[in-house]
Amino acid sequence: MNKKFKCIIFDLDGTLIDSGPDLLDSLNHVLISKKLQPISKSVIGNLVGGGAEAMIRKGFKYLKKELEEEQLPSLIMNFLKYYSDNCTKKTKLYPNVRETLSYLRKKNLMICLCTNKRQKLAEKILNDFKVSFLFDFILGSQKGMLLKPNIEMPKKCLERLNVKPENSIFVGDSNNDLIPAKKLGIFSAFVKYGYGNKKDIEYMDIEIENIIDLKKII
Repeated sequence: MNKKFKCIIFDLDGTLIDSGPDLLDSLNHVLISKKLQPISKSVIGNLVGGGAEAMIRKGFKYLKKELEEEQLPSLIMNFLKYYSDNCTKKTKLYPNVRETLSYLRKKNLMICLCTNKRQKLAEKILNDFKVSFLFDFILGSQKGMLLKPNIEMPKKCLERLNVKPENSIFVGDSNNDLIPAKKLGIFSAFVKYGYGNKKDIEYMDIEIENIIDLKKII
């Protein structure tokens, strides 16, 4: 075991959970409510990430439809209500997630979740999959908090767990995770199985095929 590392910070969507189908259903629910055509699951990787607002904006842009800014708050509320009711309907943990988290816990590493998903939704999903007890700290988006790729959220994780950046790893599938990790001096691991496209990644320290590969570097 690499004794340098004391804390591991995980993204959620595209890293621990394959949430794309439920997120796409929620986006399509919003689009259909505005009499727009639903989006095929074949382009889901281009839409997931950044929270409800970002997905709605991407959806309208993909359909080449103008999004009226004054309508955005109600569209977000519609998205979140539908998603809250269906957030684990089709979502699954990625292979070996539960085993890997248990392994890290047994090795006495601190485990943190840092996601742009809203706090209550993140907690609900981890509770539904019965893995929330494996985390030392769960941080989702909250009012007034700057979302990733801003450094505010991962920095808060480090402060809460009282751990230095150089003793931490950030595991994620997009620039939203890897850019703030780089800025803070956190070792970054890019998961190839998620929604991010490697060619779009600006920086990473390592890439992994399966989350269980973390055993090899920790």
